[in-house]
Amino acid sequence: MYLIITFIFLIFLTFFSNFLGVLFEKIKLPSLIGMMVAGFILGPFGFDKTPELILKISPILKDTALVTVLFIGGLGIGFDQVKKIGRPAILLSIVPATLEGFAIAYLSTIFLNFSFVQGAILGFIIAAVSPAVLIPSMVKLIDKNIGQKKSIPQLLLVGASADDTIAITLFTTFLAIYFQKIEGIEFDLKSQLIVIPVSIIFSIFIGWAISLLGKYTYLKKDNHIIKIFLSFSCCLLLRFVENKYHFELYNSLLSIISFGFFIRFYDKNGYKDIQAGMNRIWKYGKIYLFTFVGMAINPALVGGYFLIGLTILFYSLSIRSIGVLLSLIGTDLTFKERLFCVIAYLPKATVQSAKAGIPLQMGVAGGEIMQAIAILSVLITAPLGAIGINSTYKELLKHS
Repeated sequence: MYLIITFIFLIFLTFFSNFLGVLFEKIKLPSLIGMMVAGFILGPFGFDKTPELILKISPILKDTALVTVLFIGGLGIGFDQVKKIGRPAILLSIVPATLEGFAIAYLSTIFLNFSFVQGAILGFIIAAVSPAVLIPSMVKLIDKNIGQKKSIPQLLLVGASADDTIAITLFTTFLAIYFQKIEGIEFDLKSQLIVIPVSIIFSIFIGWAISLLGKYTYLKKDNHIIKIFLSFSCCLLLRFVENKYHFELYNSLLSIISFGFFIRFYDKNGYKDIQAGMNRIWKYGKIYLFTFVGMAINPALVGGYFLIGLTILFYSLSIRSIGVLLSLIGTDLTFKERLFCVIAYLPKATVQSAKAGIPLQMGVAGGEIMQAIAILSVLITAPLGAIGINSTYKELLKHS
């Protein structure tokens, strides 16, 4: 009986979240905000009507949706476009997140009386751009053929996928530094920083190796349903391995997006069928992704740190925006196109929702403050970035 009630609720959640998404689109706001609102209303910090089983499986559903949109993002990137965006994409993956993370570390010593290491733990939770918000928006622009002449959506797709690797690696690095300092153990920062480029290269290599295997097996088949099923299964497997084993040198998000890129490269004629199939999955996947992100938002938690958090975010996002502009020096982008890139790099949601509670769970001093400010960053920047992208792309980017 409990399973039947849970299943009925899941159907209701799908319709209710989709309804609010459409409603928000009617008032010229991104549908994802409506879906997040739906999640908050039904979730534990709203009316608390969500069955326990759904809350338990929500990380799986959210991960599946995230995997879907990352794979679609990879399929949207052509080899010729990568040659165009190489240097700025690398800089976008490193400079904004690094500058913002260290800016928050410094600001935390002033506003929160944290040590620099505590501040860096918070900084690199917040510093990651949200693939859940940015990637669907860029996929939509690719479908509409907007910004394609200069491959701007692809530039942001590639930069954002590696940006998360930088932020998450530095987050775990400073967590390790914190605990080793408590235990009186010396920490070798240089060796830890070497992990970042190695992790990026290794993760891309994994995506390439799996796609190469596909080239000589199922990609040869004419049946596009088999291609979609096996490609998506590979993506889910890549994500499962990271969630299960937590290898230090492996970032599944980057592997999945590179897997999509190489699938497109190896299956030049058939990749569009795979892309179309994944788009049909994403139609429902996005509902669960943003609804469950909304369920993680606890407004009561952020109330006591609202003004301090807002001040830190104002300065850190300003520093991040400078980092984006520095990364684009030497490109042929116009002022308007650079401004769009700044806006697109604002939103935070998935990484912050997933990592916000870790310092508190691990017993880091000030962990509850870190959780509050990380959730505040989602509340402010996810709508800000989504509305910004949605309302400015027609004005700032050219139709190709």
